[in-house]
Amino acid sequence: MRLLRPGLVLTLVVLSACGIDPSSRTDLAEHAEAARQPAELQVGDARIHASLAPTAALSPAIASRYGVDRGRDVQLLLVGVRQGPTGDEVSVPAQVVARVRDLRGVSQEVAMREVRSDGFIDYVGAVRVAPPDTLAFEVTVRREGADAPAVLRFSREVFAPSGG
Repeated sequence: MRLLRPGLVLTLVVLSACGIDPSSRTDLAEHAEAARQPAELQVGDARIHASLAPTAALSPAIASRYGVDRGRDVQLLLVGVRQGPTGDEVSVPAQVVARVRDLRGVSQEVAMREVRSDGFIDYVGAVRVAPPDTLAFEVTVRREGADAPAVLRFSREVFAPSGG
């Protein structure tokens, strides 16, 4: 059942865009919220987390901080590497490489760059997508002194922004 749900939600979004009212807007809202949750990978004493956000929803100040253009077809990929207990964690410098594939099988490398803000190091990149779509990510993180790179794989559904 869990594997069928993303396809069902995508179908409901497409039907909604065509003017057909989906049977449960609550299901859509719950799925959209789940899509905003970060993907995480524990590697030894470090945690890698990645999240995706529509740049159109970012404030101009946040978009400027991360150096991205706001747009209906642009998503912000944000990756962080942290060590330590939650609430007392510190950033870990790393080399981050990201690739994304859409439902059509088209792949693109995501140009990632380091951003330092509020005492943390994050890695950001812009992903172009024509929603609705499902994006499959592969984020490779190489920490200094690590024996091998860590690979975080996850997927996220991207919905068309509301309001036209």
